[in-house]
Amino acid sequence: MPLTSLPFLVTCIVVAIGIPVALVILWRRASRQSRWALPVLLVGILVGQGAAVVAVAVDVNRDYGFYPTWSSLFGTGLAPPIVDKGVRLGLNGQEASHRPLLRVSEPASDIGRYERVTLKGARSGITQTVIAWLPPQYADRRFALTRFPVVMVLGGADVHIPYVVQRLDFARVASEEIRTGRMAPFVAVFPEINVALPVETECTDFPGSTQAFTWLNQDVRNWATSTLRVTTDGRRWSVMGWSTGGYCAALLHLRDPERFGAAASVQGYFTPEPDSTTGNLSQLLKQHPALAHESSPTWLIENRPPPSVHLLVMTSPQDPQSYPQSLEFLRRERDVPGIQPYVVQDLGHSLDAYAAVLPPILGWLADVANA
Repeated sequence: MPLTSLPFLVTCIVVAIGIPVALVILWRRASRQSRWALPVLLVGILVGQGAAVVAVAVDVNRDYGFYPTWSSLFGTGLAPPIVDKGVRLGLNGQEASHRPLLRVSEPASDIGRYERVTLKGARSGITQTVIAWLPPQYADRRFALTRFPVVMVLGGADVHIPYVVQRLDFARVASEEIRTGRMAPFVAVFPEINVALPVETECTDFPGSTQAFTWLNQDVRNWATSTLRVTTDGRRWSVMGWSTGGYCAALLHLRDPERFGAAASVQGYFTPEPDSTTGNLSQLLKQHPALAHESSPTWLIENRPPPSVHLLVMTSPQDPQSYPQSLEFLRRERDVPGIQPYVVQDLGHSLDAYAAVLPPILGWLADVANA
């Protein structure tokens, strides 16, 4: 029975209700002198509570799509991306193979290194964690004069960036893409987007308060270009993010394409979604129409489109959090050149999905940077 099916949910609810009813009936009929009566009752209560928790969890999973299949729940048999290994998404929406960009001689075990800093943003005033991944070539004398392209990698709401880096296994995946020649060496920058918890900022500059967009667009980027040996050319800067980070990635590209030449939104959305976790954002968007417009990738692409759009929209039919809005966005903007749909089957709304599509999306971003 499918994990997200209605019959399975109904079964869980029936079991959760049926166990307490059965316990009451059995307890009334059982002999109080039986030494098994009380232990059976206690075990039954625990099982009944567990069944109730499972029923609630199944209902929540149906609403949010974290685990679309049994295999994804148990961490096995995750559906592979559409793009086969060694093949990258083409710029025109087709799968395309490429000549290797570069052959490097470093052993496969050399996966580069991370640097972690606590950055105080000069423009935003935000102090938060930023992690940089430097490829093996960064310390190679042959690349001593190279200004590396950059991929900014964003996580999601309430998921701190060190955990995202770990779950993506980013160093191994990225170094493998470089070592096999599918990508030229690049630097990755991982800024924290959860900068004002418990309030989720949606990467927005709150008037008179938290400047979350400025943190990413100005402070983190300026730190990287002034501290690391990376390019300042926005055409060779790209950004990718998951869930809320996917929304932020699209926003960074569409609001300031001269600083971020391409973006990949992984299971993201394309209009602000203020709720109980976003503080007074809903009120601010109503009070400040300009802020509402600049916070909406949909409005930006329809009213203030960049001269050249490079936006990858990744979603899965089994992800109820991103699929409806992604499909609507792709339908509305189907005539805009440079919007690349990337629909993958059987992926839930999780970091596992982010990890599954990481290699082909990195390849797509490299294609854009080298076009």
